[in-house]
Amino acid sequence: GDWNTATNWTAGGPPNGPSDIAFFATSNTPAVSLSATTEVDGIVFNAGASAFAITASPTFTLTLSGTGLTNNSGVAQNFVTAVDEAGNGGGIIFSNSATAGSGTVITNTAAITTCGQGGGTVFFNTSTAGSATIINNGTNMVNCGGFDVEGVTYFFNSSTAGNTTIINNAGGVTGATPGITNFENTSTAGNASITNKGGATASANGGVTDFAAKGSSAGSANITNEGATASGASGGVTYFNLATADHANITNNGGTVSDAGGGSTMLTQSGGGSATFINNGGAVSGAAGGFTRFFITAGLGSATLIANGGVSGAGGGAIHLEGDSTGDTARVEVFGNGSLDISEHFTPGVTTGSIEGSGAVFLGANKLTVGNKLSTTFSGVMQDGGIGGGTGGSLTKVGKGKLTFTTANTYTGGTTITKGTLLVKNKTGSGTGSGAVQVNVGTLGGTGKINGAVTVGTGSSSGAILLAGNNATSPGTLTVTNTLTFQSLSTYQCVLNRSTVKASKVTALGVTINSNVPFTFVDTGSGTLTVGTVFTVINNTSANPISGTFSNLANGSVFTSNGNNFQASYTGGTGNDLTLTVVP
Repeated sequence: GDWNTATNWTAGGPPNGPSDIAFFATSNTPAVSLSATTEVDGIVFNAGASAFAITASPTFTLTLSGTGLTNNSGVAQNFVTAVDEAGNGGGIIFSNSATAGSGTVITNTAAITTCGQGGGTVFFNTSTAGSATIINNGTNMVNCGGFDVEGVTYFFNSSTAGNTTIINNAGGVTGATPGITNFENTSTAGNASITNKGGATASANGGVTDFAAKGSSAGSANITNEGATASGASGGVTYFNLATADHANITNNGGTVSDAGGGSTMLTQSGGGSATFINNGGAVSGAAGGFTRFFITAGLGSATLIANGGVSGAGGGAIHLEGDSTGDTARVEVFGNGSLDISEHFTPGVTTGSIEGSGAVFLGANKLTVGNKLSTTFSGVMQDGGIGGGTGGSLTKVGKGKLTFTTANTYTGGTTITKGTLLVKNKTGSGTGSGAVQVNVGTLGGTGKINGAVTVGTGSSSGAILLAGNNATSPGTLTVTNTLTFQSLSTYQCVLNRSTVKASKVTALGVTINSNVPFTFVDTGSGTLTVGTVFTVINNTSANPISGTFSNLANGSVFTSNGNNFQASYTGGTGNDLTLTVVP
């Protein structure tokens, strides 16, 4: 039936005014279309009403400027913004505080034969999409310039997507425009569930959500950028431009067939807020993983970013920090062949909150500064290279938390500790790559291996500690295949565990102890040690003797701890080692 025909309504119809409310009950003609631009305060579907399909015909707009849609019928009510072959599209507008209600489905149709106008739904002022379902269809049109040929939904002013479900479908053919949802001004995605579909035909573009203006926000939405389901097609994508991801949960899925693209999120001059970004790997061999890219001055904020690995032969999820983007206090987790890549970042590099997992970190020629109060473990490979190439990547550990490396890393630019603890527990290779290790403030420890020269302290301030072992109750052997230097005011913390009869031991190829370096002895466990027991606390593998002595541990001196006497010798072991011998 025709909305704008009076005989299709009870007396006083058709409703077409900002104070009018249109009521729908049971009907034998549930298909209703507009033949003129129409405005009402709201539409109410009475209890038991039929399932209607209301169409905003091409060139005409249905505006709801008051209460919006109220569905008491118990069945879904459908709205369609239609298009015609002449390139005209229909529209639906929600203004003031109108709502799209619940149990309603709005389908925005894409242009079909010419580069004309697609159907669109627009929210203004403080209107809300409520709990409706909105479907934006992609077109089969290509090379259409600036025309909005796709099915599209816009949120303007301070409108919100509320609790709606939005589906942005992919373009139908190579290069065709997909369905799009745009957030402008200070609008927000609220608690919406948004899905950007992946391309389903060769080289098709995936659905799009675009937070396109300063002040727009993803709110607490759940956004899924699906991977493509056809070879050569791209996945769904979410853009942020001067916007914030806020508290959203954003998932970028990998492609589902070989050579299919993954879903993605692109942030330009935008903030990660406290959102969670999950980037999943490809689902089959040859498929690309999902990814998140931060451009220009985009910041990660306090977000959590996760890159999961793909199946065998598939690409892993990826996180790219590029341009002058900032890592802020974000938590980064990489697993399998999932990765973090900062190789295309501007020099000198980027700072972020923490790194953990079993994946890859590509530094290029840049410095990754990492650390906060969290204690994390990284069992992947931190290395030079990446999509931007480059060598000489380096790591700086900050923050009071503990970072543990359990496998070898291959970056070449060196390691600096300025706060907290870095533990190396690798069994092969070098936990800190091939470069030198400098401890300014904080602790270098562990039971692994380090190939670069190690310097503890700056010579002008205290707080730099070397600990051979995992902590103050768990001694072990830390191996340095290069030189070890203790600068003035640094500390060697040596742990003895009486219960296991083990003590800290650092092995190094040449040891220098400058003036005013204390030796801290931590005596734990229980039991009395046997006289004559020898602990090698520095194993100097150089042919040259240890240069210098600790300020509180002279050669031949004896100190007492928990009922045992220990005598120090800087010529013990093989002749150039520091030993502690239990004496009467």
